[in-house]
Amino acid sequence: MEFFIAINGQQQGPFTVEALRGQHITPDTLVWAQGMSNWMPASQVGELQSLFSQAQYQQPANMGGSPYQQAGPQQPAADMIAKPVEDVTSSLDDGSIYRKWMPTVYLVLGFVACILPVLYIIKIAGQDRISGLMIVVAVVNIIVFLAAGIIALFYWMNRRKTVKALIDNPETSTLQIVGHFLQSIGECLGVLYYGSMSVAAIITGVFGGIAGKLRFGDIISNSLGGAAENIIIGVIVLCLGRFLGEIAKKTRKEE
Repeated sequence: MEFFIAINGQQQGPFTVEALRGQHITPDTLVWAQGMSNWMPASQVGELQSLFSQAQYQQPANMGGSPYQQAGPQQPAADMIAKPVEDVTSSLDDGSIYRKWMPTVYLVLGFVACILPVLYIIKIAGQDRISGLMIVVAVVNIIVFLAAGIIALFYWMNRRKTVKALIDNPETSTLQIVGHFLQSIGECLGVLYYGSMSVAAIITGVFGGIAGKLRFGDIISNSLGGAAENIIIGVIVLCLGRFLGEIAKKTRKEE
């Protein structure tokens, strides 16, 4: 293994361990080699311990300054890039990134769920003409979506407490945490999102049919048809989320 050393704030090397004997480094000399995450005093590097076994060594010139401050383009830039990437990939592998950020994700999703009424208002505002009856429909739908958003907010806050308890338990696996998240997504989308969309479809179909002077059979067909589509999708999403959550629960370690 070859080492770089810092002399008077300037990077020198690389040197083999034997070559470093002639450099008269001290235990406080900063050194770096491929694979090290940062510059370290030579006394803390196992491969260099033999250099300080003698009772006497020559004190070199002033070792002031860090090579990261003055070495410029000579510093090992490849390692500076590789280390953060390695940290991220290792945190993904061991699951620490899920444990650290998952409660925050739950919090964010709780507030995101409240923007559904805003999206509906934007959709309504983009229409050229709205009759008086359809304005009433729009207001009712906004109330429905707003209620669903508020319920979703409290739902995610409650689920956030649960996932924090899972994270604090050392016996919890990463798969359990991810499974809890997928189950929560399925429940929120399947029940609250598609449920509110189904109610809105019925309201819009009924009052829209009345405004368009459609026959009673067509009104029922249009309203129930739009609601049925959302209900079917909601049930599928809900069941899929619950299924993944139950699989994750089976991974809990036996005491």
